[in-house]
Amino acid sequence: AAAMALVCVLAVPAMATASAASATTASVSASVSAVEKVMQLLGDMSVKAKAEKNAEAVAFAKFDQFCTDTTASKTKEVAKGAELIEVLTADLAKHESDIKSLMGKIGDLKTTIATSQADLKAAKVQREKDHKTNTAQMEDLAETVDALERAVLTLQKEDYNREASGAVLLQQLSEHSMLPNSARSALAAFLEMSSDGDFLTREGPEAHAYEFQSGGIVELMKKLLTEFTQKRTEAEKDEMNSKHAHQMVAQGLTDVIENAESDAADSTAMLAEKRGMHAKDTGRLHSTKEDYNEDVAYLQGLKVECMEKAKSFQEKQGLRAEEIKAIEKAMEILRSPEVLGSAQEHLPAASAASAASLAHLRSQSSGPAESSGDAPVELRQTLVAFLSHAGQRLHSSRLGLLAQQVSSSADPFTKVKGLIQDLITKLLREAGEESEHKGWCDTELGTNKQTRTKLQAQVDELIARIDEGAASIAGMSQQLSELAKEIGELTESMQESTTLREAEKAKNEETIKDAAAAQKAVATAVTILQDFYTKAGQATALAQVSASREPIQYDRIGNEEIKIGSEEWNSLANPNFKGEVDRGHKEGMQTFGKTYKGQQAEVGGVLAILEVVAGDFAKLQAETQAAEAEAAQVYRDFMASSKKSIAMKEKSTDMLTEDKDSTETQMLSDKKDLASSQDQLLAADRYYEKLKPSCVANVTYEERAKAREEEIQSLQEALRIL
Repeated sequence: AAAMALVCVLAVPAMATASAASATTASVSASVSAVEKVMQLLGDMSVKAKAEKNAEAVAFAKFDQFCTDTTASKTKEVAKGAELIEVLTADLAKHESDIKSLMGKIGDLKTTIATSQADLKAAKVQREKDHKTNTAQMEDLAETVDALERAVLTLQKEDYNREASGAVLLQQLSEHSMLPNSARSALAAFLEMSSDGDFLTREGPEAHAYEFQSGGIVELMKKLLTEFTQKRTEAEKDEMNSKHAHQMVAQGLTDVIENAESDAADSTAMLAEKRGMHAKDTGRLHSTKEDYNEDVAYLQGLKVECMEKAKSFQEKQGLRAEEIKAIEKAMEILRSPEVLGSAQEHLPAASAASAASLAHLRSQSSGPAESSGDAPVELRQTLVAFLSHAGQRLHSSRLGLLAQQVSSSADPFTKVKGLIQDLITKLLREAGEESEHKGWCDTELGTNKQTRTKLQAQVDELIARIDEGAASIAGMSQQLSELAKEIGELTESMQESTTLREAEKAKNEETIKDAAAAQKAVATAVTILQDFYTKAGQATALAQVSASREPIQYDRIGNEEIKIGSEEWNSLANPNFKGEVDRGHKEGMQTFGKTYKGQQAEVGGVLAILEVVAGDFAKLQAETQAAEAEAAQVYRDFMASSKKSIAMKEKSTDMLTEDKDSTETQMLSDKKDLASSQDQLLAADRYYEKLKPSCVANVTYEERAKAREEEIQSLQEALRIL
């Protein structure tokens, strides 16, 4: 294109020279104007080419900036997408592992619950059986003890000959199922002996159904009463221990079931949450992969497009530069003395000769009335008026100054043409320079605007991140304060519970110790009373002399005869005798008053009350032991729960502290970045203010270019007038 333009430009003066050799005087004058017209056209072409080259450079600068920014942002998005895909893939694997683990844990907990429920049910069934057996045994023992107590009281109160009612009572007692075989045989023998008429050769006015023969049966009954009372107490203790053991087992199984159910509920909720998270992350992974593939495809296409358009821009810029160079070379040739100088030197002379001939012909045809001396004055006036009007219309001081120079010039045809031609050349040069300056301004302003916009966005983003970080740090500080407070409260509660538990344990141990000591003391008292009253029942002589014992022999002065070899004989014969000799009242001796055996009737009630007291102390001991075990279990559960809660809160505290430290570090980095971005933005704003005087004017470039074009057209019109 540039070569063709150069050929056309160089062909114009040649064509004008060829036509000038055979044309009239008007054609010769037109040839000079043609050279100038070609220079004007070439100047316009140069200005347009430079303007288009600069405009294209500005447009490509914007496109190149778009490519740079978009490539950078898309590259970051692709990297983030790849990272997010990796994170989501790892999260999905973690969710699947957690789901599998939770399902296994829930299955184990269900098995534990089912096993514990079965064990609890079996324990309840066994407890019901044990309770039924123990209750029946206690009822039988209670009936036996009651029967023995009534029999003892009856026999003790009726220590004389009586009718058959006592025998009936003994007969019923001998038939009791709980009575041992030996006691039953003794009672049967006693009743059989009592039923035989007179005892020895005793005579009486009347035969009675039963005569009180011996206190041995009473002692047997008391012994049986003591044994059965102890058995009843032991049976009650066994029942209480069985109940307590069942309660402990049931409580343990209940705790296991409740804990397992609670863990199963928590695990089920966590399983549902994990499944929801798995589904959510699966959807996110799918959409993220789609976005990632789209971003990768777009980035690849963008890189290809930017590369191809960059090559195209470089080729077009090179072509436009060659075009401008060709036009400027052609203008340089046309302005040279060989072309423009020759035209101005030779063509005006021929034009003047032709003009003189024509003037002579016109003077001959028109007559002497017309004078040619007024033509330059009229032409000057017309040119001055035109230039003045154009200067006022276009607000051009240069056209006004040119009008003044034309009005004062003595040679308007040669000098004025030079002035107009120089002004046109100057205007064309200014147009080119302004076009280049506009391209530079557009590039700088566009780059500066993009820089300021980008930096402002970074500043806004950093400020938002800093504010968000400050709010996050404040929230985490509040959470840390609350966690510290809760940990302190739990620690204080644990200390208080420990203090109370130690005091309660000490009190329970003291109560258990006192109850055990009381039981031992009561048993000692019962033993003392039973021993005393058992011996008291045999302390004095029986009413009847035993058939198997020989009567006691006395000497002539009334002393008991001492048998040789007896304890008494040995004690008399050996002054150092260490044994004991019973020198008290013996069987067969005479009694002082009635036989006295102590308060046998009253001691039965006392012993019964003592048995109740011993049972109460045993119950107190068992209940206190159960309460102590339960309180200890509650304390252990509370301490375990509190320790677990404290551990979780401490873990949360550590995590929050790490997050807070990380956020604070990020805030420091963001503040540094903010200061740097603000400094860069301030520098960009200052540079923009520096560009404004030369690049941002009240009159736009288009308006100035249009005014300059009209000014050039006015100058060209002035040349045509000349």
